Amino acid sequence: MLDILRQGAQSWGIKILFGIIIAVFVLAFGMNRVQNDQTTVVATVNDSPLLFQPFQERLQRSLELARSQNPNLTAEILAQMGFKRQILEQMVIEELMMQQAAKLGLTVSKEELAKEIHLIPAFQNESNVFDPASYQNVLRANNLTPGKFESEYMRGMIMDKLRTYVGLPGRLGEDQARDFYTYGRSTATISYLMYPWENYQNQVNATDARINEYYEARKANYAVPARAKIDYLLLTPATLADSAAVSPEETEKYYAEHKEQFKIEEQVKASHLLVRVDENADEESVAKAMQTIKAAQKDLAAGKSFAEVAAQYTEDPSGTQTGGELGWFGRGRMVKPFEDAAFALEKGAVSEPVRTQFGFHLITVEDTKSAGYEDFESVASNIANIIAEDRAAEILQDRLDQALEMVLVGEPLDAVVKAIGLKLEVRESDYFTKNQGPRDLPGLSPENAQVLFDLPQDITTQSPLPIADGYLLATKREQVAESVKPLEAVKTEIVAAITREEALKMAKAAADKDLELLLKGETLAGATLKETEPFGRQGTINGLGMNQLLATKAFETKSGAWLPEAYAFPEGYVLAKALKVTPPADADWAAEKELWLTSLNERAEEQTMQAFVADLRAKADVRITNPALLEN
Repeated sequence: MLDILRQGAQSWGIKILFGIIIAVFVLAFGMNRVQNDQTTVVATVNDSPLLFQPFQERLQRSLELARSQNPNLTAEILAQMGFKRQILEQMVIEELMMQQAAKLGLTVSKEELAKEIHLIPAFQNESNVFDPASYQNVLRANNLTPGKFESEYMRGMIMDKLRTYVGLPGRLGEDQARDFYTYGRSTATISYLMYPWENYQNQVNATDARINEYYEARKANYAVPARAKIDYLLLTPATLADSAAVSPEETEKYYAEHKEQFKIEEQVKASHLLVRVDENADEESVAKAMQTIKAAQKDLAAGKSFAEVAAQYTEDPSGTQTGGELGWFGRGRMVKPFEDAAFALEKGAVSEPVRTQFGFHLITVEDTKSAGYEDFESVASNIANIIAEDRAAEILQDRLDQALEMVLVGEPLDAVVKAIGLKLEVRESDYFTKNQGPRDLPGLSPENAQVLFDLPQDITTQSPLPIADGYLLATKREQVAESVKPLEAVKTEIVAAITREEALKMAKAAADKDLELLLKGETLAGATLKETEPFGRQGTINGLGMNQLLATKAFETKSGAWLPEAYAFPEGYVLAKALKVTPPADADWAAEKELWLTSLNERAEEQTMQAFVADLRAKADVRITNPALLEN
């Protein structure tokens, strides 16, 4: 819940930085056309040019975003993806949408644009009023001018209008939505007979011939990939640092000159319990939530601990295990009403109910810290490390050069460490494979992990490999070829697999035999049926597991009739009889109607829009005027 509260306090800032600005770059560019000569035009869309500069800007933004999500993206991978062509295709689609919007007369007035921008929280002051200074600062921080941002934002609004216009015919009425809801929320109940495979395992004889046959057919399952092991030396500021060489005077001077680094903000250590209620909930829902909060207050007044009460009442998933603990936090980390209440409490006190966008909270403050500075004694060792690492960074290249000189003349890493006086150690890695580098070197790129794997036996890297904030030198110490586990090593595993496989066949045969009788209307002597709890169409049945086919048939089969086959589960095979299908209650529909209408209509509008865009694209005259610009 701490993360949720923190996200709530900062969500609009993040939305501006990522959800709007990145989305703007995803939905924009191309409005500021200043020249249309063939040297700067990447493509034309129905004779309208897409210029190189907007394309390059979009490409750069998209690359930054893609690499932030996957740092291992290489130029080769991007080329295989056709990344540049994907970006151009996005721009083509957006240009087609803008052209269609113009044909339909869809526009955004300056008043509409201003209203939308003024409502963005990141541009507002503490009174939730648009603040021109904040607006300028946010744009400046993201290398945007007001003119460019506003034109791009307007472009996005026009395309939103087009989506709404196109999507209207696809919207569902309430009766249609109710049909979807009834279908999705109905539950079924069955009674069943289980035929566990374990009941037949003693009848299975896993002969040597069967074991050998199984092993030979599945040898690939028992393959052990080639592995390697290295000795390595890390040269980084941290490994070269000698904090013992830093004098107390130097440490004290650093503390005095950098005291702001050790500033402590005002903090509280708090716990809370949450009763969820939507900020736009009706009076009945609010009253119900408040009733739960009052019950929790009553238990606290009776002497129960806050942790005990929180574990009972809170609807914050993490709070049931932690007693609602949030730990230490400073100002600006929580949503405003929560923060105000927490910092106003005395140590040990419990707040009155606090309403936030998440619901109602009760908050208790366990401890407080006043604003100030960390004591010198508590940070002296950290300062010594900082100074030592700064010094080590200055000599890192010299040390690396010395090490390389020795490696190039054949000296081992142990001799390198000893000769240049490093307070280091040569470490030995775990075994690693070509596709998975050493676990103790998580910062190593996949390409460099492969370099290490491909080193010849007893050879040291002739050039340093970058890692974290330094370099790595390594010697291949061991190479183990790819192999297959011998039969004896996996025989027990194979016997167990054969036993289960054959026992399942016997269980199914028994179930099929009994089903023939049941479908003829006969009964099974001594058979006791179990009844399931109600389950949905997704296929998960409590007490049995997942079987989509059984779930589907349970909804289709007449009450009291046996389902037409035996169904497999991890435990064995099941014969099932349909009992009833229960539609959702009217009260449930009333409570969830708006959510379902919104969700279903969003999906319907999106499908309609996708078909509309596909039709636009199929009919468009798109010409690549500079194919060389799309080469990776």
